[in-house]
Amino acid sequence: MRYSGFIQKVFQKFDKLDHGKLKNIMVELSTEKELYKLVFDSMIEGVIVTDRDNRIILINGAMEDFLAISKEKAFQQQLEFCNFDPEIKALLNDAIRKNQRIIDREVHFRRTDKTFTLSVLPLLYDDESVGNIIILVDITEKKEREIQLRQAESLAALTTLTAGVAHEIKNPLASIDIHIQLLRKEIANLKGKGRKNMENLLVIVKEEIDRLNSIVQDFLFAVKPMNMSYSKESINEILKDMIEFLQYELKEADISIVLDFEENLPRVFIDSKYLKQALLNIVKNSIEALGSGGEIKVKTEEAPDGDVLINIIDNGHGIPENLLGKIFEPYFTTRKFGTGLGLVIVYKIIKELGGDIKVSSKENEGTVFSIKLPVLEKRKRLLTYEEKDESKTVSR
Repeated sequence: MRYSGFIQKVFQKFDKLDHGKLKNIMVELSTEKELYKLVFDSMIEGVIVTDRDNRIILINGAMEDFLAISKEKAFQQQLEFCNFDPEIKALLNDAIRKNQRIIDREVHFRRTDKTFTLSVLPLLYDDESVGNIIILVDITEKKEREIQLRQAESLAALTTLTAGVAHEIKNPLASIDIHIQLLRKEIANLKGKGRKNMENLLVIVKEEIDRLNSIVQDFLFAVKPMNMSYSKESINEILKDMIEFLQYELKEADISIVLDFEENLPRVFIDSKYLKQALLNIVKNSIEALGSGGEIKVKTEEAPDGDVLINIIDNGHGIPENLLGKIFEPYFTTRKFGTGLGLVIVYKIIKELGGDIKVSSKENEGTVFSIKLPVLEKRKRLLTYEEKDESKTVSR
């Protein structure tokens, strides 16, 4: 091991020091080492330091959490011990082999479903590489906030762009529908094969008008303000009603439904009509994803903070990772037919109800929609505590 010039000078003076001074130096060095260790372990960035043979010589607390390993077991192990995803492992090995720097490369850990920035910095001594520093920064929440902001901006753009257009389209459609009815009366006076052909053509035109009208209704719903009628409701009962409504559709598609409801859930303060519509949209999405056969699981539970969680889980073909961030955006759809507004409406309803919605998915494994709804009693308790705190402050 080579030492710096300062350390070498210290060694040279050791013989001239008495035991008391030597002890004080050792105590100071030990204290300084503990301080560095405390700083190292307090960093929010995960850090691994390896030697020239790729053995782990330092690992901090954040990296222990990110990789679910202990520093005691990792110490002196090869970097392979960290069990990175194959793509990340290949990236690390290539950078280390070529002695190249990587700065803030975005990577996704499939095992934990988290997103990080990865940096690899060669550890240099006298311009010679003696190891590497590997740094991970968890940006999962930041990415989610960016997605939510993009969704909110898209919804705002949709509102501005669509409201006027939808109204303009709706009026001609109503007029066309009236004239079709008049044509039917005229055709009723005709005879022969020509009458039958005309009636068939009118049926097609009417179907297309109805489809266009449905699209317009979706547009209008997505952009117009919602007049909520709130009441205290049981989530389990709402879900049971919804599943009962879909029984025929589920049976036709040969899809089994599994209900896993936590009993005695606190009631939520919501508009049941709107929530049912949002839940129906999600379950119908799952039915389409499954096609024929498969399973949908609907689970409810109380969150650690007292809110109510709803998970709708299917074992369908899943959503590709590169599309996950777009599914709540207007006009985005993976279906052959559709406006791409179904999940936009779901997102808007859940947000209007004061809740939150997230989606996770793996290709060929399935998709999970997670909805979190606030509990009225929890809000009341928080307000009570805040009022008490304010009264204490005033009394002082």
